[in-house]
Amino acid sequence: MVQVLADDRDPFAEYARDWRGFDPAKMLGPQSPLLPVDLGRRVAVYRCSCGEAACGVIAPVIVPSPDGSRISWVDFRDYVGVFAGPLEASVTDHDGKPWDMPDLHFDRRQYIAEIQRASRDGSWETPVCGAGNRRQ
Repeated sequence: MVQVLADDRDPFAEYARDWRGFDPAKMLGPQSPLLPVDLGRRVAVYRCSCGEAACGVIAPVIVPSPDGSRISWVDFRDYVGVFAGPLEASVTDHDGKPWDMPDLHFDRRQYIAEIQRASRDGSWETPVCGAGNRRQ
C-alpha cells in the first residue's frame, strides 16, 4: 500500500487510525492520479481500514497553485459508496463529509520528483517467475 508521508510523518494517522493507501499500481506510474492537472481533481489517497474504498476515503483536491510553484492538497473529504479506486468520475455529484485536516502544500518540483522516484522504485512489485520456475 502507498503510504503518504509529509516531512517524514503520516499526516492522516491521527485522523483515521489504521486506514491505508491504495496499491502502488493504482497510485504510481506515468499516469499517477497524484500528479497535478491544471484545474485540480479530487483523489482518494487513503481508504477505510477494511481495505474497501466504498466504506470511506480521505480524498483531497490536488491542485497546482496559480503561479505553478506549489501543489496543494485541500478540502479533504470522506465519501461513502462513491470511490472504488483513487479516482471516481461521479464525485462531483456528492458533497462528501469534510475531514478536519489542515491543507498540505508542497514545492511543485520536489513533489513531482518524489512521485517519479516512487514510480521508478518497483520494490513493491511481485517478482516475475523465471522460466525454470514455471509450472509445466
